[in-house]
Amino acid sequence: MLIIGAGALGSPVAEQLAKSGVGKLTLVDDDTLSSANIGRHTLGANSIGSSKVDRLAKSISVRWASCNALGFSMSIQKWLKNNTLIDVDIVLDLTGEPDVRLRIDQERKKNNIDLVIAWMEPYVASAHACLLPAGDFWVTNDADRLKSLNAIDWPDEVILNEPACSSSFQSYTSAAATHAVALTTEATLDLIDKKVESPIVRHWIRGQKYLDKCHTGLQFKEWAKKASDFDGLIIEDNL
Repeated sequence: MLIIGAGALGSPVAEQLAKSGVGKLTLVDDDTLSSANIGRHTLGANSIGSSKVDRLAKSISVRWASCNALGFSMSIQKWLKNNTLIDVDIVLDLTGEPDVRLRIDQERKKNNIDLVIAWMEPYVASAHACLLPAGDFWVTNDADRLKSLNAIDWPDEVILNEPACSSSFQSYTSAAATHAVALTTEATLDLIDKKVESPIVRHWIRGQKYLDKCHTGLQFKEWAKKASDFDGLIIEDNL
């Protein structure tokens, strides 16, 4: 299994998959851990300044000896210059980066590989896991579908460029992110176990009360309004 992105979503998902019995993990991320990361990352202050994937892979391999975890501290673009997906059975893109989604989609056309693309919206007001079995692709009609799958149209002032677990930062707690970790891990295991035969997306959406606590004036898109009265609701749709 290839996991791209070892940040606030990728690091706990990798650990949960190791606990679930996945025997081999290849982790790719070119970032180092900063002090701003540790409230949302499985690594702690003793890893500040170190490669996220190097430390995470070593930690997983020691704590769950049945899982062989390898870390590559580089971009996925660089990793693909020296490696292929021929021996990979499933890819997880947990970066939220459009360039990564497009590149992996291109590489999958050369190999029959399952794909999970998962991300969190600001404040983890919602999270999404897209499951694409081998032969089904993310890009359709030359369009990247991520923004259309978000539950909320976010105002620009919510997104702040700061050192974080990806290229942008939004305030949220590790507890809030746990919902996204569970959604992504369970979706991945379903794809591994061949319980998904066609492309689907699973959304975890918090209610309007949660939105109001995070930022004033936020509203759900029409399709997501069914979650408004709940503390959280999982919605599954075809892609």
